[in-house]
Amino acid sequence: MVQSSDPPALGPWPASYGAQWRPEVIAPGARSAHRERPTTPVISVCIAVRNRPDLLVKSVRSVLAGDFPDYEVVIVDDGSTVPVQESLAGAGLLADDRIRLVRQPPAGISAARNTALRVARGRYVTVLDSDDELAPDGLSRIHAALAGTGARWVYTDYEELTSAGSRVIRLPSFDSPRRMLWSVLTRPRLPFKHSGMSMERELLTSIGGYDEHTPIKVDVELVLRALASGVHLAHLGHPVVRFHRHDTNISRRRLAGLAVWYRLINTYGDSRVPGVALAVVAARAASEIGKAVVTALGR
Repeated sequence: MVQSSDPPALGPWPASYGAQWRPEVIAPGARSAHRERPTTPVISVCIAVRNRPDLLVKSVRSVLAGDFPDYEVVIVDDGSTVPVQESLAGAGLLADDRIRLVRQPPAGISAARNTALRVARGRYVTVLDSDDELAPDGLSRIHAALAGTGARWVYTDYEELTSAGSRVIRLPSFDSPRRMLWSVLTRPRLPFKHSGMSMERELLTSIGGYDEHTPIKVDVELVLRALASGVHLAHLGHPVVRFHRHDTNISRRRLAGLAVWYRLINTYGDSRVPGVALAVVAARAASEIGKAVVTALGR
């Protein structure tokens, strides 16, 4: 039996924002040349960002260039030094009624993603990192997988781009939540990518959204909590996202994540067998240290 912690409540807006803070959704749709759109789109593409204006513009444009018609883009600016509203307006993107922008005080990636979840109106939520791009057929593929199979949560393959070129990363499929949970805990490479992951908005809300007490590895914590709750994650074998690997990727903070991994393994690992959690922690530590060394050597 997998040990599970109580899901964090999505609840009200964080007190750290200030008692008078309210989300201001910037949606100048009146200037849009697009036809009037329904207030409840099928998919809400949710992007949390801080200080990546140029990459954000490329990311948003990749969504707008797609072939799926019924969506909105919810962007949460988590306290950027220069508000991303300026770069989006300069690129002519805020005149599009599919884009909704919220600016909040800096509160971290989990809080920003929960803000996006509160603001989103779609039946499904598709997560997109601010430095990633969606494939032109990305949303249509995702929607077909969700609607056509009855899946409530989908993760996808992705294309990884580096200075040396690109390659498609093929991820494994799992026949049960338990098998995937153990793969997340033990595999050197995570068996999922959070960017491009799509789920029913009500399901994501029901398990508590993102844990705002987890500083990093928030995607890992969310997936483990979903799996421990019995949610089956369906695999879409198509590269939906183009992932740009660079030195500022949060996922490269390997050593800082070891303490978080220790907590996650002890929370979601099988405590019935003596020494299992310790062995998994040791294996994970060796893996993360090895990857940190490789990163430091520039490989």
